[in-house]
Amino acid sequence: MRKTSRPGETRIDRRSALTLGVAATAALAAVRGAHAEGKGEVKVTVLYGTPKSPEDFEKYYLGKHMPLVDKVTGIKRAELAKCISPPGSPPPPFYRVTELWFDSPEAMQKVMATPEMKKVGEDVPNFASGGATILVSIVE
Repeated sequence: MRKTSRPGETRIDRRSALTLGVAATAALAAVRGAHAEGKGEVKVTVLYGTPKSPEDFEKYYLGKHMPLVDKVTGIKRAELAKCISPPGSPPPPFYRVTELWFDSPEAMQKVMATPEMKKVGEDVPNFASGGATILVSIVE
């Protein structure tokens, strides 16, 4: 993480973004093995940590980042959610969840290799000051 010119704000540096990409690639190898056993759809889940400024996060995420995702072809569906706590519980460990669904590991791999999807990944450090965790799963 690196400090930016705005007081109290941090951004994910390129090394961290690359680490996220490597983790997604490693998960893809596991997904391929599961798919060979007759499994189907694949889901990529992005868990965003609590940002320094939720207002800035929302403005960028909805106004700039998600329009980039909308330009990517081959995503079966996308689901967006904001995390909440049950009454009397501590704050949730994540602020927001994005789920991208694909028909198969091969379909996901094809989409992930597109220039449009690479732009999406490169954009995450521009707004995810609370970090981002990527999970790749087989839907059972």
